[in-house]
Amino acid sequence: MRVVLHGLPYFCAKLQEILRDEGWDVRFHPSHSLRGLFKLTLDLAHSDLAFTWGGRVSMGMFLWAARLLRKRNIVILWCGSDVLYAKADLEAGRRSSWIAEKIHWAVSPVLTEEVRALGLECEFVQTSFTDSVRNVVPLPEKFSVLAFVPGLQKGTLYGLDHIQAVASLMPDVEFKTVGWLEGERPIGPPNLKILGRSEDLTPFYQQATVVWRPVQHDAGVSFMVLEALAQGRHVIYSYPFPECVQATTVERVHQELRRLQALHAAGNLHLNQAGIKIVAEVFSPEKVRATLLYKWNQILCSGRANPESLLEKQEFRDSSPVSR
Repeated sequence: MRVVLHGLPYFCAKLQEILRDEGWDVRFHPSHSLRGLFKLTLDLAHSDLAFTWGGRVSMGMFLWAARLLRKRNIVILWCGSDVLYAKADLEAGRRSSWIAEKIHWAVSPVLTEEVRALGLECEFVQTSFTDSVRNVVPLPEKFSVLAFVPGLQKGTLYGLDHIQAVASLMPDVEFKTVGWLEGERPIGPPNLKILGRSEDLTPFYQQATVVWRPVQHDAGVSFMVLEALAQGRHVIYSYPFPECVQATTVERVHQELRRLQALHAAGNLHLNQAGIKIVAEVFSPEKVRATLLYKWNQILCSGRANPESLLEKQEFRDSSPVSR
């Protein structure tokens, strides 16, 4: 069976890597070049199933091509801020009934309900994963905090104002923000470091004590959070998530960071072993691979099916953060 992937390059490339299986031909081509677009269109024409990482309610080039090619088996995966863009499209009257009839999945129970609120049938399917880390590096001697901000344009969405505020309250702590476009440098205190984009954040995780994701809107599950947990780092997140601390205000984050800093100074802050364990047990590539191949097979065998996920929704919900 041939599956063509489309959407966010980072995630599609990771999916293609874990979905190699006898009897399955999973293809992905970045569409930022004419050559990539040509290969993508050619693979779409010969595909049995199209899987697009990124939800929408209006037509884009890939979906227009799928419609013109009369493709039936199309799965649209909602992954986060795409819900915000879809709301704007609905308010502007841009809604495709053809898209509404396709199979819609979401990466978390929280996001599933948001998509359903848009008037779409949607199912939670566990698609978030990261590799376990064989040799986890101990927490660094110097207490520090890492956050991700993909440029000034998305600064508000990714909590830049909160990062600046907390960094100002903690001048003795180094805050690193990674993901910036070249030449961008927001105003901030001296202890707020501005770092560029990187395809591999492993060195940044290893140099950090705490990874903080203060997003205003997210999927409720984040690859960065999973990667940080796999590295045994302590995580502060805007959403409730297993083995993370949920915090949404400057005051709450400041309080939590001071608590962790005090433990670190006393030599009592250790690796987040519970975070390492939850990633290995629930968010492994093997588990996601088995789920997707099973569900894709069901769709292709039935022509147009939307069976329940192999993973029980309750498994995700029961893995709630431990009170701290």
